[in-house]
Parts: sequence; C-alpha cells; structure tokens
Amino acid sequence: MKTLFKKAAAILLLSLLWACNPAPEAIRYGEATCARCKMMIMDQEFGAELVTTKGKIYTFDSIECLAAFYLADGVPHSDVHSMWITPFNNPGNLVEVSDAAFLHSAGLPSPMGMNLSGYANRTDAQQMQTQYGGNVLAWEDVFTILDQKTGNQPAQNSEKPCCGGCAAEVATN
Repeated sequence: MKTLFKKAAAILLLSLLWACNPAPEAIRYGEATCARCKMMIMDQEFGAELVTTKGKIYTFDSIECLAAFYLADGVPHSDVHSMWITPFNNPGNLVEVSDAAFLHSAGLPSPMGMNLSGYANRTDAQQMQTQYGGNVLAWEDVFTILDQKTGNQPAQNSEKPCCGGCAAEVATN
C-alpha cells in the first residue's frame, strides 16, 4: 500500500510540475489587445507573446511591439521565461524567438509599420526574401532595426508609441 501511495504521490508531483511550466497559448485574434500599443490583435501573420517565469502571458500585435516591450523592461528581463512569434508563412503557430529568423522587407508591411516578419527558421526567411527582398535577421538584429526606426523610443514606458509606424496614429488620437 505504501508503494502505491508513493507512486501516486510521485505522479501527482510530476503532473503539478508539468502543469506549472510556463508556456505560450494560442493568440485570440480579434479579441486580445497588444500589451505595448494597446491595439486589438487582428493580423494572424504577425502576433507575438512574452511568457513570464510565473506563467503570465503578454500578447503583441507585431514583432516590433514585442521587442519594444522587452527593451523598455515591460517585464524585468530576469522574469522573462520565453518569447514567441507567429511565423508569417504558418499563422496559428508559435515559434520561440531564439529559434526564429526575421525578414526586414518593405515588401511585407507589418501592423506597426516596421516591415518585420518572423519565420520558424532561416531557410523559410530566405525563401520569403527571394520573393519580397529585404534582409534576413536574427532576434538580436531586430533591436538594431527598432533603434534605427525609433531613435531609442523603446526606452519609454508602455503608454508611449512602440515604433515609428504607430507614433503618428497615437499622436492624432
């Protein structure tokens, strides 16, 4: 009987640990709002998420909003468990930014106007590059693009515009 109890306790403990492991969730397009710019998330090719170590999920309507939120310490970096993007060519799925590749191309405008799209891998990004032009980037390069376009605007708080694309829209509202 004690052995059965120990096995049951071990299974329960493992189940609890697995259930508490922070993970992304499907983005609720048309319902969720961007944690950075507060716009409704509509375009299924451009969504993103940041998952904290405690399991809280922040959703974003674009890669640039995710990057700006991260740079602005929307969540302390030590509390970030993972960051995810929706591959442009595979909507409905999420890929961790560390595994993803990005394309900066005027031929593929993103919701906030920085022309950034994400892909599951470098090969997918290069295939889209042959069709739309632009530059294939790693996640770290996205921060350079953001800085060039905004002039360090991401260091501001989340009430401010996240990028050049939505700055004009916020100014007119």
